[in-house]
Amino acid sequence: MYRLFSNPSNLCAVFASYGTIEAVKVKCNIDLVTRRLKIPSRALLEQMKQEGISLNEVEQSTSSETDWSMMSETVLRSHLRAAFLDENKLQSALATLSLPQLALIRDLFEDSVSFLKLPSETLLRRMQDEGLGLEKFGVKHPVTTKVDKVRDKLNSLSLPPASPVTNQASSTATLTSASDPAADSLASLKQRINQLKNQHANAVESPPSEALNVVAIAHLQTRLKA
Repeated sequence: MYRLFSNPSNLCAVFASYGTIEAVKVKCNIDLVTRRLKIPSRALLEQMKQEGISLNEVEQSTSSETDWSMMSETVLRSHLRAAFLDENKLQSALATLSLPQLALIRDLFEDSVSFLKLPSETLLRRMQDEGLGLEKFGVKHPVTTKVDKVRDKLNSLSLPPASPVTNQASSTATLTSASDPAADSLASLKQRINQLKNQHANAVESPPSEALNVVAIAHLQTRLKA
């Protein structure tokens, strides 16, 4: 299966052959299947590489590879075309691949998706507003949660260069406060409490001059009475 899906020219030719609605189905099927298979993102793989971890070190289950060499290009593209239109066929085919192979295939899909004749976002929104959502055409949308959206947003950002642990902790704290207003409020409250504690400690260690004067006068009065 890896040889079947890893040929860029076949992918581009097959993607270009779909009509508009078929292209939308293919894009949704790719999104659905790649999410289900939990393929590591490019950002994660890049960070792993920077820190000396290779995806090839992960234990992989071996599967028999179908010999596609005897099939004509027309037959191969016919198999590919049918697989992308059926999410179950696509998942069954990709599930036999190893994680490194899946990561490479996912990247090829993302690089070749521009050959799909996808409608504009404006048209899709207008169709949805007027009761012609893609579900009317038999297109199943992938379910995107808030976690998925945050993950996709983070993955779309460029990875920063390696930095000291202190800088990493600072970046993590900044990210947390930016994404969670409650966490930011809690951090501000803790900071205020610490400031009050420090002020109280300073007041105990260094009592005001007026308090010192009262103590001195009381001591002097005691000595005079004696």
